[in-house]
Amino acid sequence: MNSKEIHLPNLDGLRFIGALGVLIFHLFTLGKESWGAFSENNAFKAIYFLGSKGHHGVGLFFVLSGFLIFYLLFSEHQRTGEIKPLNFLLRRILRIWPLYFLIVFFGFILFPMLPGGIATDHSILNYSFFLSNLDEIWNGINDPLNFLTISWSVSIEEQFYISMILLMILLKPLRKSNGWPFIFLVLILSSVIFRFFNAEGERVMYYHSLANISDLCIGGLGAWAVFHLQLKEFIQKIPRTIIVVTYLLGILMILSSSRLFNSELRSIEKLLTGSFFLFIILEQVYSERSFFKADLIPYFSRGGKLTYGIYMFHCIFIHYSLQWLNISDGTGSIYQFIIHGIIVITTTWIIAVISMNYFEGPILRLKRFFR
Repeated sequence: MNSKEIHLPNLDGLRFIGALGVLIFHLFTLGKESWGAFSENNAFKAIYFLGSKGHHGVGLFFVLSGFLIFYLLFSEHQRTGEIKPLNFLLRRILRIWPLYFLIVFFGFILFPMLPGGIATDHSILNYSFFLSNLDEIWNGINDPLNFLTISWSVSIEEQFYISMILLMILLKPLRKSNGWPFIFLVLILSSVIFRFFNAEGERVMYYHSLANISDLCIGGLGAWAVFHLQLKEFIQKIPRTIIVVTYLLGILMILSSSRLFNSELRSIEKLLTGSFFLFIILEQVYSERSFFKADLIPYFSRGGKLTYGIYMFHCIFIHYSLQWLNISDGTGSIYQFIIHGIIVITTTWIIAVISMNYFEGPILRLKRFFR
């Protein structure tokens, strides 16, 4: 089977769920000082609480990315007998770099020259070398340009995959698939230890590469298990009751995360949430007894193909929507909040479609030369 023919069902829908969660999280948290008395209403606070959990969409992205990328690499090994690291790097460059550097160009160069634009305290050098997550730790707390911050998770992914490529180049056995479980487990353990010793550093826990690398490795370990431990067959046979209970317990864990994982217990939070996200991915792809399939939800499959654009663009439109509505601190009404949400979701979707059709899409078609 050629890698270009590989399509795992329901991953597009899951991507969209992750992107939608992050978008809703930012709708509620970015510019929250602008909203008036209605934001103190108990009903709104309940909705805000749910929306504030949308940041877990990034964790879902990381696990899904680790699973899918290593699934494709292990498929390549199964098909050809080895993994070609340089082809993998070129495919990553074509998928990630164009839109990433478009946002960097807009934030650092174009935006300060536009009406209402402001200069950023971020470092263009750090952003150019995919260190935006570390730059957010160093400079982000004093910087008002929050739509550049969205690239932090992209930087972590690129750091991870470039490191994996270097390992494959230096250690030829990793061009097979046998040595990867050891790499994944060491990195997962390293991430837990790092989080244990940095549990009180909020920005470090959220943005640092070592604090997040376990999610990518959990996804990669899941992909390895599909090929070597008959995990697919196991997932296919899980009863629907067990599936539903696991979803309920996982959702309850996420909703209660701030109470469950405090102090040093934060070190294992991503270990548990990442494992839950891996279960969701495997269940959606392989289960024959699912109670829902993400791709069958209207627009979710289509939205999944636009996820990267939705993720990278939405904070820009949150910024401009707040400017256009001309809301002073503490004066925004519930009606303006609803209009704000409609503006952000609509414009983000439209621009993501345009980006895919006329910018990302033509570049992505070049990937066929590096299979």
